[in-house]
Amino acid sequence: MSSSSDWSTRLQPTNRLKLRHLGLFPLLCLLAAPVTYAQVAGRTSARTDRMRSEDRNLRPSPKIEYSMFNRRRDREPRLVLLGLGDSLTHGTMDATNNEVNTSHGYLQYVADSLEQTDVSLWFKQPFWNIDKTRRKPFVVPTNLAVDGADLFTVEGLQYYKRAGADETYLDKELLCDAFLPRGLKSPYDKVLYPISVGARQKVSQMDALIWSLNDLYESPELHDALVVMWIGNNDSGSAALGGGSSPAQVPMPADLVESELTFGLRYLLKFGERTGEVAFEPFTMTSIERNLTDLDDFTAQYQHLMDRIATEVMLETSRMEILALTLPYYSAVGFLFDSEDLEFYLRKIDPSYTVPPTFARVAPPGAPITDPLSGDRVAMVTFGMMYTLLWSGYPVDYVNQAVEIDGQQRDGLVLSQQEMEFISARIDTYNDSIRNIVAQQGDHVHLLESGQKLNEGLMGDVVVTVGDKVLGRKWTRGSGFCLDGVHPSYTVHALIANYVVENINAVIGTSAPMHDLETVLATDPYIDHDNDGWAPGPDYRPSGLTKVLRLFTDEDDSDPSVGVEFPRNVWRVVSNAFLFDMLGIPAIRAEAERVGIVPEEEE
Repeated sequence: MSSSSDWSTRLQPTNRLKLRHLGLFPLLCLLAAPVTYAQVAGRTSARTDRMRSEDRNLRPSPKIEYSMFNRRRDREPRLVLLGLGDSLTHGTMDATNNEVNTSHGYLQYVADSLEQTDVSLWFKQPFWNIDKTRRKPFVVPTNLAVDGADLFTVEGLQYYKRAGADETYLDKELLCDAFLPRGLKSPYDKVLYPISVGARQKVSQMDALIWSLNDLYESPELHDALVVMWIGNNDSGSAALGGGSSPAQVPMPADLVESELTFGLRYLLKFGERTGEVAFEPFTMTSIERNLTDLDDFTAQYQHLMDRIATEVMLETSRMEILALTLPYYSAVGFLFDSEDLEFYLRKIDPSYTVPPTFARVAPPGAPITDPLSGDRVAMVTFGMMYTLLWSGYPVDYVNQAVEIDGQQRDGLVLSQQEMEFISARIDTYNDSIRNIVAQQGDHVHLLESGQKLNEGLMGDVVVTVGDKVLGRKWTRGSGFCLDGVHPSYTVHALIANYVVENINAVIGTSAPMHDLETVLATDPYIDHDNDGWAPGPDYRPSGLTKVLRLFTDEDDSDPSVGVEFPRNVWRVVSNAFLFDMLGIPAIRAEAERVGIVPEEEE
């Protein structure tokens, strides 16, 4: 374990490091010997050995001969910042990835703070263009986080329950295997390339982290590593948000909106439901259980990942510090709309709107909310359909069939308070496992209680005020989430970054400054400044389901009398967005190609 003073002494540069484009990287890597870390002293687990020898067809080599970091003639000491995780660490917002979003993610804010110290920092983002292609693909990334990753997919594995399989298996779609930029098709390719070239093998997120740390081993006088490891959120995410695969769950009242959808989308939804590719009941206990990782599996996999770092990384523990973050409640995000949310927004169209009797309220009508996690919820997709139906002239009784039919609650589209508590309790046990496992590691692994910090703010246990805004769990009104209701706003990303930076300063002895949250909030596009319930959103061209989110943005955020203005072809916009999403399911895409269904031109 290195002391704070040791880090500060080693990381004093004479000049700040200036990074440059690694244009010759692929050619040099192809000429270099293949990289290995799996063969270090024969310490890999039997499971990892089997996966690599049988499924990945790797070619082991006894040493690393090419260093991705040692590219400059000067010998400045550097701190390499690495991120491992999911969409929170990647910087996803509005259900999409691009440079605009990623540059406002918490890990970028952490890097910005460290850049203002005497530390010479090496940090590179795998930025995507607006069209979701990778910018500067030859630049080696150090933010390795991939949207949607869970404890298993960070290692290239599909967890058997979520995949609808008998056992967990290696999925090559969760590995980066590209050797040329034109081969960057999957999110894993777009994030992890060109590490696959340097390693000369397919790499998972975890493989990429270990390869990067071992690459530093070859430059002992130059580099130390700081790893931010926020993994495990999506082991409960699909259960809480009504997602999942096998079948793909869509929290949509398809029977109510069917007549408004385009023919192509209607056909594919029925085809998907008939063939078992698509379902519309994400909040049954059966679906929730299927999408939740079992505690024993979570614990074993988290331990396994820590064991891989301990046994496969050659870099001395005195030269790396790992920050392991705990998990917040996915069941508390703004994506889930309670009774007060539904009535606030739907009464903008019909002042008489009220939720049906079977929908448990978060608080009595007109009373303050004392327990933010009480009552029932619907997914944001369901809310959006209800709002659009009411806007289209359908009566309240019809719209409320999204949550109740003939006096019976639609369990599949309603996440009950009991189900939320079940999910939250599982997350609590995940965090207990993380704490116990981290406590067994060396002094170079540090626990950050990020889950507790975020939960306190989401539930109002700790009031977080920025300027005239109190951050909370309410969708746009809480100033805490972007338009998708899942990922944090710029301001909350900066808040998370401040917490991480505070811990980094304590661990390595730096004095990185905190971000001024009021300054961030002033230009945050997800803040509802006129308090009408809508935010303006960012200024970039949307695609896919992001187009639906953009329907719910404020036309003039300085005037509370001006809010959402739907286009007259709103259902065509919705249909095209969902069709684009459905085409991501291979069987549905094949059927669409067979019958010639493509997104329609929008007027």
